[in-house]
Amino acid sequence: MNDLIKLIDKYVARSVTDTSGKILSVSEAFCKICKYSKEELIGRDHSILRHQDMETSFFKNLWATIQSGNSWEGKIKNLAKDGSFYWVYANIEPNYKNGKITTYTAIRKDITDTVLLEELNETLNEKIKSEVAKSTEQLEFIQKEQLKSVKLSSIGALAAGITHEINTPLTYIKGNFEMMKYDIEQLPESEIRDNILSDTEIITDGINRITNIVESMKEVSHTSNEAKEEVNIFNTLVTALIVSNNRAKQVTKINLNNKLFTMDRNKNELQMLAKVQEQRIEQVWIIIITNALDELVKIHEYDKRMLNIDITSTKEKIIIEISDNAGGIDDKIIENIFEPFVSTKVSGGIGIGLNIAKKIIEENNGTIVAKNIQNGALFRVEFNII
Repeated sequence: MNDLIKLIDKYVARSVTDTSGKILSVSEAFCKICKYSKEELIGRDHSILRHQDMETSFFKNLWATIQSGNSWEGKIKNLAKDGSFYWVYANIEPNYKNGKITTYTAIRKDITDTVLLEELNETLNEKIKSEVAKSTEQLEFIQKEQLKSVKLSSIGALAAGITHEINTPLTYIKGNFEMMKYDIEQLPESEIRDNILSDTEIITDGINRITNIVESMKEVSHTSNEAKEEVNIFNTLVTALIVSNNRAKQVTKINLNNKLFTMDRNKNELQMLAKVQEQRIEQVWIIIITNALDELVKIHEYDKRMLNIDITSTKEKIIIEISDNAGGIDDKIIENIFEPFVSTKVSGGIGIGLNIAKKIIEENNGTIVAKNIQNGALFRVEFNII
């Protein structure tokens, strides 16, 4: 019998309080959850464990229930000795002696992991809903504006113009989601972390489907209303690499100015200023980087893949070179690589991405050229220094 009692004490989080809430006894399992010793708890008021997030009215209702002779069960957020919080599912029963309530026995189950998982999923879902709503609103606006544009001379150009604008909010969604996923990946190894990462794969699949549609109908003609401003081009490169990191890290290591890129790279490590439209320039880098990654995956061995980004300057120019070793551009299309509907991809995309990149660069008074070097392709972009 003593062994059974010890076993229950070890695994069942139990406490007994008198009718005023003073703790009379606690189990070993109870102490493990709240991080107090038995000596620290016995004789103290049970409110020692009360978390400030729990409203006074909650406990008034709880006490009213058990004082009337009824049992109570539900979720409670408690405060541990070290200042951390934990969630329990509690069942509290009144104990009688000579027909009167003398004590209350509470059995608790630690549900902290479950509650945190629910909160994370709720936050993730709300974030996605919010970004999708923003994307929908912007899409509706762009559709109305593009219908008025006299510059669109064909149905194909109209569709491409509209869908290009989807790419801006879509980039926000992808970037924020990838950063959120990166944060989750930094959590300690646990079943909850793995479950959340598994859930994100479903969302990623949905975002990728939208991306495939947008890539298939990219803009071939658009006049931007976004104002040009003084922008650090190095900053835009780092931002684009951060947004692309979730995909890129699965494909290859990336060197930025001969230094391995990491997520904590200082965006202002270099100051190279040009007057451009910041978000559109970031979009250019994402297009070029994504194209390179699509080609690099064709190389079987990860360690043999290479993607280098170099940014330098002269007295008059800022020069950005993005190169890979994925075999280079087919000689049949290299002269027309920036023309719409020119692509080397077997599936996905119809060859409008680089056309859009070239248009954005030229709208920002820059130049872009592509050529083959050794066993890969190189894209060179130049901007005027302000």
